[in-house]
Amino acid sequence: MHAILLAAGRGRRLEASGWLDPKCLLPFRETTILDNMLDALVMHGVTDVTLVVGYRQELIRAAVEARGDVRASWIENLDYETTNTINSLWRARAFMRDAFLYFNADVLFHHEVVARLLAAPGSRLAVDHKRCAEEEVKIVQSEAGRVMEIGKKLDPARCSGEFIGIAKFESEMNEAFIASLGRHNLELGNTNLFFEAALHDIVGEHPLFEVDVSDLPAIEIDFPDDLTQAREQVAPLILGAEGGADQKAKGPHSL
Repeated sequence: MHAILLAAGRGRRLEASGWLDPKCLLPFRETTILDNMLDALVMHGVTDVTLVVGYRQELIRAAVEARGDVRASWIENLDYETTNTINSLWRARAFMRDAFLYFNADVLFHHEVVARLLAAPGSRLAVDHKRCAEEEVKIVQSEAGRVMEIGKKLDPARCSGEFIGIAKFESEMNEAFIASLGRHNLELGNTNLFFEAALHDIVGEHPLFEVDVSDLPAIEIDFPDDLTQAREQVAPLILGAEGGADQKAKGPHSL
């Protein structure tokens, strides 16, 4: 199993909090978002990782290389100011032929999320079944539980939950997935969309299901309010549940 982490963006919406480095390096106690993510992968035997980087990428490279327990491949998206995840993932298409785990690199989550994705058959999205708002990436499911629609602009009243930005994609659907990414990036010029737009176009023909992670703490950090919630509510649950004392010290700061 391989993992692809998208960490190219600048995170301008979080700058009001005073944080100016890549969001994946936000510290929580003795770890960071990135290290929590990589710790979860290594714990479950996934050590081959591709990172798409752009903004202040030298900081991310140094943090990964200092670990010594993952084999990292690097892809640059120097157009991170004008593109979005649909473009970053397209740049990583050479690593999408076989099964892979996908991560938005600004999600603080419990390690059990990875375990559940790996244990479930087929292509899966980690989904939190909560009442969704406009900002969140949402899903619509069939009566059989198959994901039929995904996107931010879906009517929350029709949706069953939030896609938390972590997924597993099996090789059976990845050729179509890559082709859909290519269509958006090369034919339509949709380089500033979220990658879910390309996924939405193929879920009708390629089975995609959820893994329910509603009982596990996780948060995607986009705004200062998200950071406050992560610091005060989510991080204590994650680090406490996973034994924060077992985490390696990653730096002098804590939130």
